[in-house]
Amino acid sequence: MSDTAQLSLGSNAVQGLEYVVLGVATCFQRDEEGRLMEVQVAEPIPAAALDCLVQERRSTSYHLLYATTYGEIVQDGIPVLPADVIPAGVFAGEDFVERAQAATRTYRSKPEFRHIPLHQTCTPEQGVFKLNYSVKPRRIINAVMEVSDADNIKQHPHTHQHL
Repeated sequence: MSDTAQLSLGSNAVQGLEYVVLGVATCFQRDEEGRLMEVQVAEPIPAAALDCLVQERRSTSYHLLYATTYGEIVQDGIPVLPADVIPAGVFAGEDFVERAQAATRTYRSKPEFRHIPLHQTCTPEQGVFKLNYSVKPRRIINAVMEVSDADNIKQHPHTHQHL
């Protein structure tokens, strides 16, 4: 196995052939004028999140899930999106490699959550289960939260006193 197929995080080294699920989500990003633009983002999905999606009760911004291996989506420490499965124009999400390592480890500890057979996909129309796809509420990926004094919560005067 090459060094690129294994990135070490202490004793929890992630192996290249380990199972992980990659999701493609519809997100929104603000442009320079403040308008929201739709973007497609690929990101690793942890085992518990996949288990929730299997229930089909929760709506999700994911419109494609792909069961793959860590070594297929991370090579030489760089995200690689499989061109035969992931549509053109999709970009890798923030901290992709670190999140892929973390998601891969979740499937190692919860193998019963490997709901999608390796190299198969799920969409709202087909798959082992169907995604309950919705863009509501919108996922805004570059939102900036500005905190002001108006956000402070008025506390009771005795909150920080020792009585």
